[in-house]
Amino acid sequence: MMRVTLTIKADELKLAQLLAKFSETYKITYSLTRQNGEFYTQLDIGADDFGELVRRLNHIKDCTFQIKEIHGGGLLDRLNVRPTRTNVEALIGKITVAKTNINPLDGGIIQIGGELWSAHPTSEKVIKEGTKVKVVGIEGVSLMVEEVEG
Repeated sequence: MMRVTLTIKADELKLAQLLAKFSETYKITYSLTRQNGEFYTQLDIGADDFGELVRRLNHIKDCTFQIKEIHGGGLLDRLNVRPTRTNVEALIGKITVAKTNINPLDGGIIQIGGELWSAHPTSEKVIKEGTKVKVVGIEGVSLMVEEVEG
């Protein structure tokens, strides 16, 4: 078992339902409090079960979460380890070039690490093909980008 601390932004009812059902099914314990417009939770959970919880959180519309701490006992508790961003979250901050025009309504395409991604601008302005862009966020299945000067 490990203790995981998360901050979560999600619909309150959907999050409460998910955690109640998940804790019953997987026999985990958790606490949930509201802080500054987001939820703070601590869970005592197995590593495999935590992976399943993350999968389920990703199914809540507009849900975002961040791992704040992981304590697993032994060596893990003695090391000062920051969780590594993985998957799409790791793309935030990356700079690339627009493969197509990127407009606010239909979006466009960028390429990062050999993969093509759907992208939308953060402003109402069209970003022209060939322009340098920076990934600044994620909305649904699209990356949010801003034009980079220079």
